[in-house]
Amino acid sequence: MKILKTLSIAGVAFYTVGCTHMTSNYGASPDNVDKIRNSGITELSVGEFVSKNSDTTSITCRAAGPVKNQNNVSFENYIENAIKNDLEMAGVYKESSNIKISGAIEKLDFNSNIGAGKWMINATISSPKSQGYTVQSTYNFSTNFVADKACQQVAQAYEPAVENFINQIVTHPEFSSLAK
Repeated sequence: MKILKTLSIAGVAFYTVGCTHMTSNYGASPDNVDKIRNSGITELSVGEFVSKNSDTTSITCRAAGPVKNQNNVSFENYIENAIKNDLEMAGVYKESSNIKISGAIEKLDFNSNIGAGKWMINATISSPKSQGYTVQSTYNFSTNFVADKACQQVAQAYEPAVENFINQIVTHPEFSSLAK
């Protein structure tokens, strides 16, 4: 009887604790790199991307556990590093540049509804040369009925959601004004 009770408690703990769902590391987007190269910008650095909610390192997904980035990097720093990566690949990133693009992130969240998942990233992008502009990015993806599977799909969708967000930054008509 004692063994059955112990196994029951262990089973309940296993199913209620959930697992951590890790995002993928960002890889430079060829499309974003081309857009940056064609923007006329020759030198740019990356400032801080900050959120009203401070640095968010995990977001709870259903009852299946948190969604997190590799190495416990905040979602805001992930975006910073991704933009830096695309700028480096485009040949315009210069750490010492006085022109730093920054982002005030107003919304960084996801929805894992069955069959209709989405990442939402809204931010105001600015630099010392420009008051900037607002980008409202939504990246839709399919999700599963099973919570654990759906939350893994949320984690897998973060990298393309950030790629989509950066694409909206670099294709915005005012992007080149950030450096001029």
